[in-house]
Amino acid sequence: MAKEPGQGLYPLGMIAKAQGTLGGFLMEVNHPESLKEKPDLLYLRYPDSQWVPYRVDEMRPHHPRRRNVFFVRLEGIQTRTEAEQMRGLDVKTDRFTETPADSGDVTGYSVIRSDGTRLGEVADLMDTTVYRILVVQSADRFVLIPWIDQFVSEVEDDTGTIHTRNTAELEALE
Repeated sequence: MAKEPGQGLYPLGMIAKAQGTLGGFLMEVNHPESLKEKPDLLYLRYPDSQWVPYRVDEMRPHHPRRRNVFFVRLEGIQTRTEAEQMRGLDVKTDRFTETPADSGDVTGYSVIRSDGTRLGEVADLMDTTVYRILVVQSADRFVLIPWIDQFVSEVEDDTGTIHTRNTAELEALE
């Protein structure tokens, strides 16, 4: 994470969708391991606007298998409609926590399709502003798989295995 000159804000992630009826939403975080403590403020950027600060009422991991998705409620956002209008907005924080270089390293893990066949091995892990992407070395090429629930169903650290689903279209891309 690089600091933007003059702003003192650090990229955190993006708002994925509204969750519940009380103004909560799901936020996909680039580096969940950097959130050792709940930040006091999150900064959201609306189209054609500066970064707007919001006080964090609640922030917690949303799902145990998806370490990069958090449920968030912000002060002043009280309805689902308000939360839905925030979908796709970038999120930053003023608190920076250095992440260990090897945290979450799955390089070398075997990637298994939903039918039980082996797709390949993780050659690299790319970070984007929204989520991580598995770079899988297949027999004759690389396959890029976004690390989201739609494609990654389970990670077994003890066996070095990542189970995937819905990857046929991704495998067909050239």
